[in-house]
Amino acid sequence: MTPDIQSPENPQAAPDASVQPGPRVVPGRECGTCTLCCKVMAIDELGKPPGVWCQHIVRNKGCKIYETRPAECRSFYCHWMLEKSLPAEWKPERAKFALVVNAGGHVTAFVDPGFPGAWRSEPYYGVFKRWAAEGVRASPARLVLARIGTRGVVILPDREIDVGTVTANMTLQLDATPDGQISVRKLLRETQEGAAP
Repeated sequence: MTPDIQSPENPQAAPDASVQPGPRVVPGRECGTCTLCCKVMAIDELGKPPGVWCQHIVRNKGCKIYETRPAECRSFYCHWMLEKSLPAEWKPERAKFALVVNAGGHVTAFVDPGFPGAWRSEPYYGVFKRWAAEGVRASPARLVLARIGTRGVVILPDREIDVGTVTANMTLQLDATPDGQISVRKLLRETQEGAAP
């Protein structure tokens, strides 16, 4: 994940954590009929778990409570909306997953449970593998994760690790073993007071 990672000459390179696009939507991009984030993402304020349609969605049209939707919905933009180098096939309604890159550079594909293997098809899988190779070399290491509902699959350069259920109070960490292999640990997030919940 190099400084020129998001250049037009390198359209499918891994996202660079040091170059954060913020909430600036790529000119000409809009959700349109895409509402996949309303299915694959959890919405805490509404008590909506990941992988099921939001009760307020009118599929292929939009949100019935758009003007009063929760703050987490108002502030959410998938990575396709923010990253001009991602071509049209990465739009969630086409890819069958919503791509999210957090401030630490971790990449998560929130996959439609109706198409649980969508992330394994091309052109996506090859790109995820390349991002994984760059992520394990980074310091600190960056994860590439496929989330299907609450199930997580860590994508590594040489294999995948199904980590099972991943909840909001968990984090995943890559560790190198003495023999050079990469392992994944599930950890509980610390609370404000510094103790695990």
